[in-house]
Amino acid sequence: MDYDKTDIAAVYDSARGFDPDILQEWLTLLSAQVPKDGVSRIVDLGCGTGRFTEALSLHFDADVVGIDPSATMLQRAREKNSRNPVSFKQGTGESLPLEDSSADMVFMSMVYHHLPDPQGTARECHRVLRKGGHVCIRNSTLDQIETYPYLRFFDGIRAIIEEQSIPRGQIESDFSTAGFKAVIHKAIPHRIAPDWASYADKQAKGADSFLARLPEGDFQAGITALRAHAEQADPEESVRMNIDLFVFQR
Repeated sequence: MDYDKTDIAAVYDSARGFDPDILQEWLTLLSAQVPKDGVSRIVDLGCGTGRFTEALSLHFDADVVGIDPSATMLQRAREKNSRNPVSFKQGTGESLPLEDSSADMVFMSMVYHHLPDPQGTARECHRVLRKGGHVCIRNSTLDQIETYPYLRFFDGIRAIIEEQSIPRGQIESDFSTAGFKAVIHKAIPHRIAPDWASYADKQAKGADSFLARLPEGDFQAGITALRAHAEQADPEESVRMNIDLFVFQR
């Protein structure tokens, strides 16, 4: 998806953001696999509006460069990230604007299914990482399709997810072929919203790239169905889905 041809950047943080405690959970998961004292420079690849960029810098006490192909997403990221060790560059995964052996960690969040050349991206990660460096990927996969909360509300969305999603095995194969060693894979139950009403409000903003491919009528019908469910749901019931975490080492 070409985000520069959409209005997603303006609503992305409110539609796709999550509470500070959830962000901290993910950062803790990362540093459980990648020791903080071995990280001085991180690449936040596909950084978007910088949801993780500044937080990565603070958590690992490291310089972080956020890279994204979208000019509008990067503009938003620059506006809200003021920490000195954080910088942003426009670029793609298959042609990273970085020197050889210049980073200790590459982080990707919900970007792998957007990559036009995943194998090329894996090779570029190998090039820019120092020996012993890590790639950490946080992404939904085809294997987790049944955990998508909106699957039952939107006609046609299953076919879109199946077409656009990446199987877990492909990610593992891409990095193995590029010369990486698999460190860990986990399916993490991720809290998207504290309740169904909040979840419906988030989805109505139109920042989900799968839902954005639906015809407008199907999208609005799905939002209506989602809101109807929210009215009947337990207000204390949080909304969750499984997101895969992969860690590879160079």
